[in-house]
Amino acid sequence: PALRKRYPKGHFWNEGYFCEGCGSDFERALRYIENQELHHGFA
Repeated sequence: PALRKRYPKGHFWNEGYFCEGCGSDFERALRYIENQELHHGFA
C-alpha cells in the first residue's frame, strides 16, 4: 500500500545496470544493491 502512494503510476523498477570487471564477487554486487537506498536517499 505505501508503495502505491509513492509510485502512483506503478513504476517501481527503473532501468539500470551494474558493471564490474574480472574479480567481482557476490558480496560486492550485494553491497552495491544495498547501497542504492543510500544513494537515492529513501528507504
